[in-house]
Amino acid sequence: MQMNAEEAIRALTGAEGVQEIKALSERRILVACSRDAYRGVVGRLAGLGFNHVVAMTGVDMKEGIDLLLHLGSSLMVTVRVRLDQSRPKISSVSDILPGAEMREREVRDLLGVEFEGHPSPSRFMVSEDWPAGVYPLRKAFTPATAAPETRRSGPG
Repeated sequence: MQMNAEEAIRALTGAEGVQEIKALSERRILVACSRDAYRGVVGRLAGLGFNHVVAMTGVDMKEGIDLLLHLGSSLMVTVRVRLDQSRPKISSVSDILPGAEMREREVRDLLGVEFEGHPSPSRFMVSEDWPAGVYPLRKAFTPATAAPETRRSGPG
């Protein structure tokens, strides 16, 4: 089912945990939701036919980490949720949208977002010996924090 922005906004209006819905253009809408409502909003969008994961991105903001899930094709819906910077955790949606599995692993490696319930939380973008707690897309990152002499060695 192809929806236009107006129809998608109507379908999401009143959804639990939705904080804001707005059309950014004729073919793009933004849905901001709470961390607790994230899975429900994504499930509702999947039920409306928004089941193609275009991208998942994250931005280290002063107030927290913004997780952005981009869904759709001819109409793009971005779901934005702000996470606590000190412990960014959110439920995985890879069981709802299988295309999110790899993207969640990427965001975990690069920004430190933990996706609870992820089926395979192994490293994806950084090496297995990458230093714990060092995330290349965080504002606090400097190349020196990932220097080889600070890396963990293997077991033992």
